[in-house]
Amino acid sequence: MKFNRWLLVATFVVGFSCRGFGIIEGSVPDARELVNKPVDINGYQVHCSAFNSKFLSPGIATSYKLTRRSREGIINVAVRDTKISQVGTAASAKIKGRVANLLGQGVELNFQEVREDDAIYYLASFSFSNEDILTFTLDVQPEKSPRSGQVKFRQQFFSE
Repeated sequence: MKFNRWLLVATFVVGFSCRGFGIIEGSVPDARELVNKPVDINGYQVHCSAFNSKFLSPGIATSYKLTRRSREGIINVAVRDTKISQVGTAASAKIKGRVANLLGQGVELNFQEVREDDAIYYLASFSFSNEDILTFTLDVQPEKSPRSGQVKFRQQFFSE
């Protein structure tokens, strides 16, 4: 199965999208509240999902050099240029991010770009403890955009 189709299915199965603009300081949306609400950044839509890495098949994980562990997650970010059409086309972006637990302990996310056919994805892995509630803060700058935008969401993770 092609990776981009798998990630698209995983995004819908897991059912998490992210949203960022208009967040009041101290108010971080829960990922479940943001299904199908991508962030708009200057005519670009940012879609993201985060899930337990055990959801990946061993073959997919190996082919993309991702680790499958019960306490490791993957965040997937895709940027679509929607200036011409509502569906849009895949767009390159610079993505920086951080993930932190409720105590504020966090790490930087190191995204790797994946290109396959017409799709462009950005993947990063992170560790978590069982029942951790994590806050993701991303700075996304589409390649052809003069400005970046912030995406922030909170999600709880469970180990298998």
